[in-house]
Amino acid sequence: MNLTNLNEIAIKAKEAFNEYHKEEILLSSEFKSEFSDLLKSNSNDLIRYSTYTSVIETSTGLTITFPNQWFYIASYFVPFVRELRKYKEGYNDIFQGITESKEIIRQIKETKVIPSNMVDKINNHYTNELDSLNFQKFLSDYDWWFGSKTIDRSDYYVSPILNLAKVVNVSQSYIADLAYLLSESDNLISALKNSTVKSDFSPKILDELIKEDNSIRDFALFVFKYFYGANWKELIDKCEKKSSKINTKDFQSYDFEVFKRLFGSFDELQNKNSLTSANTQRYFEEPILILDSQYYYFTTQWNGGDEYDLSFKNLKNYFEEHFPSFQLIKVGKKYSLIKNIDYTGGKFDYNFFFKDTKEAGLIFSSQLIQRFIASLCTKPFVICSGLSGSGKTKLAQAFAQWITSDESQFVIVPVGADWTNREPLLGYPNALKKEEYVSPENGVLDLMIRAKENIESTEEPTKPYFLILDEMNLSHVERYFADFLSTMESGDKIPLHKIENDSLIVPPSIKLPKNLFIVGTVNIDETTYMFSPKVLDRANTIEFRLTEKDLADFIASDIKLDMELLKAQGANMSDGFMAMALQETDKNLKPSEADLKLFFSELKKSGAEFGYRTASEIGRLMYMLKELGESGDNLLDIAIMQKLLPKLHGSRNKLTKVLPILGGFCLTDNSKIKEDYLDKFLSNSLTEVELKADSNVKYKISFEKICRMYKNAVENGFASYAEA
Repeated sequence: MNLTNLNEIAIKAKEAFNEYHKEEILLSSEFKSEFSDLLKSNSNDLIRYSTYTSVIETSTGLTITFPNQWFYIASYFVPFVRELRKYKEGYNDIFQGITESKEIIRQIKETKVIPSNMVDKINNHYTNELDSLNFQKFLSDYDWWFGSKTIDRSDYYVSPILNLAKVVNVSQSYIADLAYLLSESDNLISALKNSTVKSDFSPKILDELIKEDNSIRDFALFVFKYFYGANWKELIDKCEKKSSKINTKDFQSYDFEVFKRLFGSFDELQNKNSLTSANTQRYFEEPILILDSQYYYFTTQWNGGDEYDLSFKNLKNYFEEHFPSFQLIKVGKKYSLIKNIDYTGGKFDYNFFFKDTKEAGLIFSSQLIQRFIASLCTKPFVICSGLSGSGKTKLAQAFAQWITSDESQFVIVPVGADWTNREPLLGYPNALKKEEYVSPENGVLDLMIRAKENIESTEEPTKPYFLILDEMNLSHVERYFADFLSTMESGDKIPLHKIENDSLIVPPSIKLPKNLFIVGTVNIDETTYMFSPKVLDRANTIEFRLTEKDLADFIASDIKLDMELLKAQGANMSDGFMAMALQETDKNLKPSEADLKLFFSELKKSGAEFGYRTASEIGRLMYMLKELGESGDNLLDIAIMQKLLPKLHGSRNKLTKVLPILGGFCLTDNSKIKEDYLDKFLSNSLTEVELKADSNVKYKISFEKICRMYKNAVENGFASYAEA
């Protein structure tokens, strides 16, 4: 191991650092993602990124807040730290097994004299004379390497970096820790130096206090209500249910993730006495949910230590992992929930959008929003089908307004009933003026050009752009949208013109930019056209429906619809969204292979089988759903609903043969699918609510859709995925 002169490296680092002008730093998504992984693997610490600030939560519960300039400062001293670590390795080897090593090091530092027996050990370790002399200098002359703390300490590297950078204050010693971490990865240095954007804007406010409470049980209830209160049913559906007793009364307890007995359900209303055993109240007296004659209660058992499942530690770990824009903090006996207003973390958090839609007066379920965003990230072409007035266009518009920084990043285009070619979207060369190109007034082509320029730019981060085609099937999609459908798969350019005019803004041809997301809304009536399989095959199709609960929530809500409240609220998360959308993924279909083969074989009999593209996109969709927090059977369930069932349509004779078999694949025990499910659904004696609560139904969304299609086929003689 060759040792380089530490003094020379330190002075070079100091001189380079002196050229740094301390600009504000906007970290690239690549750096944030890689550094988060490195930090977690080294220390299990967590980091939250804001626009110009980062917050580290250590595994011991400490919080370190620092400006992003510290990363840049630290990077200047990485060459010095890398060499310093080589000297430290030499110390570890030479002094291994010497019990009085700390005392020897202290004496050498004070006297600047190395005992002769230690000189012999050094010479035996370093056969190169220059290496030996450099190491002896390192041991005896701390000024030579700008050190202060003795080299036997684990934080030996801190003082030289602080001395070289001329920074003070104990908390700023973390600059040294950053330099130490960065020294482990060349990729990180490259991402930081090459991809980091500098800015002169001032930082924004970092935190907003959401809740403070002195009671852990009240605080835990508030946190669960804050994130899941509008969707208790969805949360409870994800729990593991067990039969339990309190006193002599039977009830069902529900385990969720690490939290045991988080909920309890009873078949009648409870009171404080009935919820108390061994002089301890086990559940809050007020039910959180009443559904299907069942009363659901939230646990009060939040007084355990760190190893107890209902602990603050587990509460903090779960919610900060699943909602990375929030922090749960305990100071003394006070518990706090804090929101990072300016969050720009590497991982996109759709729950922010869900919460903001509620505040804007929109009523969408958390899972619908999750499916919509996962579909966009899977492939940038999504079809929203369903009941007229159910919010299809509003959801697309809301997300576009929320995630973009200004209105130039999206357009909403009502499709005309007379669109027979591509001209309404892409324009045409002017036949009368040969040097002109007529762009459509709706702004579609201009949007595509802006998206193309953005994704090709090295000066600004990649932003999302949205084309929303309202009532997409008022005309034949295969006619006016043919160029888009083709280039989605081939990646080829769409030819526009052959005009030789250097001043023309419109290029001769254009690719579909990867940062352009297309959302089409679909209504089904006598004025519209059905989609062909080639269109459905290229999209994720999401069905919008209203439940009784949705309607009740709408009637009960006194929040006025105000889409203006959504404008740019999620723009600081667009980096994370784009990182997901542009991420390469493996198809990873092994866990679902058996069920997919069953569906393929049966769909093939009715001419609705799927190909490699659909299979690959199912794998990618499931990956994106998992990234957004979905799990278990819901992953394949959503994929079946959005990628396999949309192409299924036909007569009563055809569908009443295939649908019961497909429905059987969705059940754990399918021996009585017709008697217990399809016939009862047909006679209106089995409700959708009961289906969703049935533990025998493995793929609940898909099975409920199959039941509806079966009912339509029997009653109307024909059925398709799309319904009026």
